Amino acid sequence: MTHHIMRAALPLLCFALTASVTPALAQQAPSIQVGSDTRAKSEAECLKDAKFAITETGFGVTFTSGPHIGGAGALNGVGAAVIVTCLSQGARTFIEVVGTSLDGNVAGEARNRVRTITMGPPS
Repeated sequence: MTHHIMRAALPLLCFALTASVTPALAQQAPSIQVGSDTRAKSEAECLKDAKFAITETGFGVTFTSGPHIGGAGALNGVGAAVIVTCLSQGARTFIEVVGTSLDGNVAGEARNRVRTITMGPPS
């Protein structure tokens, strides 16, 4: 009799373990780090610098669309992604850099690396 009860309980136990793990995974959300400023450079120059910054950080460029360029890869062994937006404002360009990762420190580091190279010194 114990053998039949054990076989019937096993699927319920597996379901209970799966059900208890799923909400924990759903609660894990990426950290988003944002930095922006303007620079005295053209939109085209900004996008060129952003592409260089993304690859210099060790990421691959995953898309370009209009004033946006994005990339993804691993930083310190953790997955991360960045997106850079370059919007012309006459003689200046508004630059926004967003880094994201499940590790907040990595998201911030990705953003900072790409932002530093893309923006260059204040101008």
